[in-house]
Amino acid sequence: MISLFIDTSASDVSIAILKEEKILSKINKNIPNKHSIYVVPFIDEVLKKASLTPDKVEKIYVVTGPGSFTGVRIGVTIAKTYAYLRKIPITAVSSLKMLALSNNNETILSLIDAKHDNYYLGLYNKEKEEIIKEHFGNKEEVLEIIMKYHPTIVSAEEINNEEIKSMKQELDISKIIAYYQKKEEENYFTIKPNYLKLPQALEDKHD
Repeated sequence: MISLFIDTSASDVSIAILKEEKILSKINKNIPNKHSIYVVPFIDEVLKKASLTPDKVEKIYVVTGPGSFTGVRIGVTIAKTYAYLRKIPITAVSSLKMLALSNNNETILSLIDAKHDNYYLGLYNKEKEEIIKEHFGNKEEVLEIIMKYHPTIVSAEEINNEEIKSMKQELDISKIIAYYQKKEEENYFTIKPNYLKLPQALEDKHD
């Protein structure tokens, strides 16, 4: 099966074409705040590199968050449109789970910096099952988890402050696809971003 992987949840945009779990072509570039400009051209480019036309794509994997509010929204919208036009299945990928899947250590804490000493986080065991459910939390909670579990910390972008440090985790897209190809597919009409927490301005608007 030929599949298209789309991740726009962070400053780095990752687009890949795979046959089963083998990567045929991919692009990974740091383009903060320019996702809307480059994602579609990147999809065209990976298809050309793989010597494929759009009609050959049979399934889409899209990272639905958490992460950049705008980035996630753009990626999900493009994936939904592509899936609708091609009438192909789509599968949602967690940005936190994929970080853990890309690391081979025993206990893994996936962190995404949500600013102001807040984080999106999830804790996983070696089998990549959740020890702590993915959620939005503060620095104090993260420090408690680190003290209790002594995990390997992985993140989408480097975290480097006095108390929490993490190197950027390179994505292993083949492992991510191998895991998610067994998961339930979603309807391209109903799939939506998983923000975990809306930006404060939008939360205030909904109050």
